[in-house]
Amino acid sequence: MQQPLHSAGYVGEDVESILYKLLMVAEFNVQAAQQGIVYIDEVDKITKKAESLNLSRDVSGEGVQQALLKMLEGTIVNVPEKGARKHPRGDNIQIDTKDILFICGGAFVDLEKTISERRQDSSIGFGAPVRANMRTGGLINAVVTSSLLESVESSDLIAYGLIPEFIGRFPILCSLSALTEDQLVKVLTEPKNALGKQYKKLFSMNKVKLHFTEKALTQIAKKAMVKNTGARGLRALLESILTEAMYEIPDVKAGKDRVDAVVVDEESVGSVNASGCGGKILLGDGALDRYLAETKLKDQPEGGEAGHGELQETESEISSRAMSM
Repeated sequence: MQQPLHSAGYVGEDVESILYKLLMVAEFNVQAAQQGIVYIDEVDKITKKAESLNLSRDVSGEGVQQALLKMLEGTIVNVPEKGARKHPRGDNIQIDTKDILFICGGAFVDLEKTISERRQDSSIGFGAPVRANMRTGGLINAVVTSSLLESVESSDLIAYGLIPEFIGRFPILCSLSALTEDQLVKVLTEPKNALGKQYKKLFSMNKVKLHFTEKALTQIAKKAMVKNTGARGLRALLESILTEAMYEIPDVKAGKDRVDAVVVDEESVGSVNASGCGGKILLGDGALDRYLAETKLKDQPEGGEAGHGELQETESEISSRAMSM
């Protein structure tokens, strides 16, 4: 949505705008729209605000929850035909919401602390596990947060700020587990529009190759997990690694000064708590092939007879090329 939801009569979109957008997707087929699926994101942002000294109404919090109640339960809603605000003389389209599936989601920051207090995790006594109070603690591990969110109950969401009538209309409550290190690496490489593929396409516009080592991808995933930024934090990490290289590449150069490739390895990423040196720029034609050949030689066991033979063959090839030149 372009604007947040508000109570009727205030600046912002009314609750009925949700159904109007469903109608648009269904190409204004009312029968199809009445069997559609609506996903309302960031529902944790419409929680009931704490009572303050000012007397202004909470038009974007509890008021929106109360406006959504009848729609979620199933009723006939009059939706403005042109998507504008309700007008007594305007034409309306009637939509029955009893067969529409409503799904609400949100981040619910610090909800795990409410769950921890309910479960009395910071217990004391003989034989009882002593745990630090999560309210006063710092950054919490994503795995611990996921395990706590699995035991979420309606009372926790009510304590978070959602009204009981709103929670009661959702019979199923579930949580999503945090991404693991291997899953973050897959996010970087496997999807059709993966971040790694996006940057490779961007570099290829200047005829420059981009190469990620497997250890670098794993290190990027580790840094994202430590910062608790999830998959969305991967782009920020890649930007910090490749920014300097992206400034160097557009300079058109020829011969030995031409940028052939950019390599991202462990040194480029750095450690978990420290930043790396950034993407390594390789100059000259065939620089990436030479770099990959060198890394393969380093990875091979030293002192092997086969490796020594290969080295002799490469030296003979180079000498033969020099003689031909």
